[in-house]
Amino acid sequence: MVALARFFLTLRKPLLCPRMLRRFTSTSSLVLLGMLALAGCETYGPVGVGEFSTIIVDPGHGGHDFGGRAMFGRNEKDLALDTAQRLKANLDRRGFRVIITRNADYFITLGQRVDVSNGTPGCIFVSIHYNWDRGRSGHGVETYYYMPRAVRLAANVDHALAAAYGTRDRGVKHRGFYVLRKNRRPAILVECGFVSNRSDNAIAQSASGRQRIADAIALGIVAERKGQRP
Repeated sequence: MVALARFFLTLRKPLLCPRMLRRFTSTSSLVLLGMLALAGCETYGPVGVGEFSTIIVDPGHGGHDFGGRAMFGRNEKDLALDTAQRLKANLDRRGFRVIITRNADYFITLGQRVDVSNGTPGCIFVSIHYNWDRGRSGHGVETYYYMPRAVRLAANVDHALAAAYGTRDRGVKHRGFYVLRKNRRPAILVECGFVSNRSDNAIAQSASGRQRIADAIALGIVAERKGQRP
């Protein structure tokens, strides 16, 4: 067990910082440390420059799950899929490996979406959604994260999206959505405007508007890959 602890200390990027490792002094704690390693725990430290080679693009909803009902035009599930496909095409051209969780109008569970991410080493997870507000007054873009190492990724994407959209920037927010909370990879959920708001929805319903949104999200991902800050 002592040898196991020494091994973790020699790693270039240890799973736990030295201060935390010093707490693992008992035999039971060392066993726990080994279990964390075997589980592939990746929740410590920020995403580093060039540390991801694959992007999981996740179009929200699908099939019987329509998502937000647009005040006119296509509903959220269709807008999210089209935006995700445009994002994938942009990232493909840039040489990234991209996996899309659904490529047509069918339903997949939240667990299946997360399984794709958790089963792909060296990836980040980007879930694409459009927002909805019963009162129709809500507008703007916002980006969610759960684990701390995804904060900068969320900020980079949110900054690029808000700059390209021309609507309110509602900012970066911490939430425990299933696809973020259950994800062992750096994961964000992007709300690309409100389909319940006339001006936001007009952009979302336009092919050129969705292209602008997809291109902005790609720029945020590239900025994260380079280790830039918004």
